[in-house]
Amino acid sequence: MSVDKLQEAEEQVAQMREEAERKEQDSLREDLRRPPLGDTAGKPHKGITAALTQVRAMANMRTGALEDIHELAVSIRETGLLHPPLVRETGEEEQPYELLAGQRRFAAMQLLDEAEEPQDWRFTLIDGISTREALTMQFAENFHQSKPEPVQFARAVRLIMKEDPSLTAAEVSRIVGAPVDWTRKSLKLLDLPEAILQSVERGDLSFTTADFVRRQVARGAVSEEKAEALVHDLAAGEINTTELKFGAGYVPPPPENYAEISDRLDAARREAAKPQPREERDEDYPDVDREPSDSTPLSVRVATEPSPGSSHGPTDAELDAFILGAFLHHSAAPRTKKLLRITGEADAHEYARSLRPHERLPALRSFAREAIDAI
Repeated sequence: MSVDKLQEAEEQVAQMREEAERKEQDSLREDLRRPPLGDTAGKPHKGITAALTQVRAMANMRTGALEDIHELAVSIRETGLLHPPLVRETGEEEQPYELLAGQRRFAAMQLLDEAEEPQDWRFTLIDGISTREALTMQFAENFHQSKPEPVQFARAVRLIMKEDPSLTAAEVSRIVGAPVDWTRKSLKLLDLPEAILQSVERGDLSFTTADFVRRQVARGAVSEEKAEALVHDLAAGEINTTELKFGAGYVPPPPENYAEISDRLDAARREAAKPQPREERDEDYPDVDREPSDSTPLSVRVATEPSPGSSHGPTDAELDAFILGAFLHHSAAPRTKKLLRITGEADAHEYARSLRPHERLPALRSFAREAIDAI
């Protein structure tokens, strides 16, 4: 390619990138022009003063420790309350206001009242806020401060949708500025047993692994009871995440050329089983050392072939693959063989070798447990 053609190609690529960026910016601007789903943003605001005892926190405010409250209290003491918390009216005489947004500021104000004499603080009162709008405002503030724990996130979304059944998950996501896919996945987590949800909330089980368990339970690959037991064992350190996945019915996909290799190995096995001509039988040449060929049974070849580039025999990973393949062929439960499409020794060993080295022992343990359970 000439220099001129190369330069022309680079200019075309640059133009394509600029066009893609322009289209993306146009799409984002168009999204911002969409009318809001409600009139929350247009509700009138006014400033009020009230003692902290006159303001109650919403029952569904964010749980857990609030970060850097002391530092925020010092900042308010030095520079004043720059952004008063948002409240709505409750209609109650003892506590006429309810906190909508500003939980950290409210907690810092409480620290200052405890350190000095209680005082009246400034708040911003928003008129006509419904419970659904109050939950949404609280949710939006918490989400943008830090991405919330997924189960708490899902419970909050469900509360908002319960207050306004007409809202979809996508609409709630738009209102609070959360990714739609993340919202939908979080909501699906609530289908899991409570014990597993608690593990997610404690941080014992990741969002990704919890979603995998949910999908396995939904498709019937594992029962809720067994899923709970696996999650419990993971939290206790008795199994790792890979072992949990296999225990929950994970079946790694076979390699791309799985069918081709299996057919070739099956053909080789059938060829090896054919009677040989008299003059070619091994017993006629007892002193001749023979190299394993493609017609040698797979279990023999796997056990005898040295590692490429090594004179010390098979590696640990290769031994793991051989043991797993032998187990799958001889001892695996019928359900396991059916799921893995194992119809013979060749299939068993090829499947075992298709797994990544770190997956082989966890797979063996999982399949062994299933075989024992089936006895």
